[in-house]
Amino acid sequence: MTECRPIRQGEEEEFLSVLCGVFDLDTDRARIVFYNEPFFDLDRKWGLFEAGKMVSILTTTPLEFGWGPAVGIAGVATLPEARSKGLAGRLVDECLRAAGEPALLFAERTRVYERAGFKVLDEVVRCDIQVQEDQQETDVLATTEVHDLYAAWAEQDIDRLRRDERRWRYWEWVSRPCEPFSGGYICHEAMLCREAIVYGSHDSWPVMPGSQWVGLRTMVARANVPAGPPLHELWLMGRDVPRVPQMFMTDQF
Repeated sequence: MTECRPIRQGEEEEFLSVLCGVFDLDTDRARIVFYNEPFFDLDRKWGLFEAGKMVSILTTTPLEFGWGPAVGIAGVATLPEARSKGLAGRLVDECLRAAGEPALLFAERTRVYERAGFKVLDEVVRCDIQVQEDQQETDVLATTEVHDLYAAWAEQDIDRLRRDERRWRYWEWVSRPCEPFSGGYICHEAMLCREAIVYGSHDSWPVMPGSQWVGLRTMVARANVPAGPPLHELWLMGRDVPRVPQMFMTDQF
C-alpha cells in the first residue's frame, strides 16, 4: 500500500533520517535547523509511505506574490532503493493537489519535474560584482528601514514576492547587514550578495573585493547589478504559475 500525506507527530525523526541520508547531511546539525527554522510545521512536511515506511519526502513553503499565493517545493528526496519508480513525482502531484495553488521549485535537473508538469521559468546565476573604489563607511540600516524599503519595492510590481511577518522572521533568522545605497540598500552576507534594491545604474557597488551576486538571471538587470559573466547554478521551475516571479535568493526555499 502506498500513501502520500503530511507527516504526523512522532514521524519527524524518520523524515529527518531520509533527508540527511539522501543529501548527506550531518544529522545533529540538520536537526537544529529542522526544528527551529521559522516555517517549521508538520503540515508542510510531506512523505510517501510504502508498506508503512517513509521512502520519499518534500517540504512546502508558503509564498505570496502580488498576483496571489503560491507554494514553494524543496527538499525532494527519495531513498536510493525506492528510486526510478516515479514516487517523487507522485508525491509532488498529491501535495500540489491538496495545496490547490501554483507551485515553484529550484532544481539542478529538470527532467523529473517536467514529467510532473513543471516548466523552466528562469535560472539562478552566479557572477562577480564590480567593486567600487574608495568606499565610504556607512551605518547599517535598522531592520524597520529595510522592511519599509522592501515593501515599497515589492508594491511596484505584481510579480514581486511579498513578505509577511513570518517571512521576515525567516529572513532575519540569518544575520544580513544591509547598507544604504542609491535610494535602497545592499544586503551583505560575507562575500555574497543575494539581495539588493538599487535605483539607477552604477558601474560598481560598495562591496568587498571578490564579492559575488547570486540570483535569478532576470533579476540581474532589474537589480542593476554591475555584474561580470554569469555562471549557471540552478533552474527556477513553475507549475500553473501565471507570471515569472521577481524574488531574491535570500527567500530561497
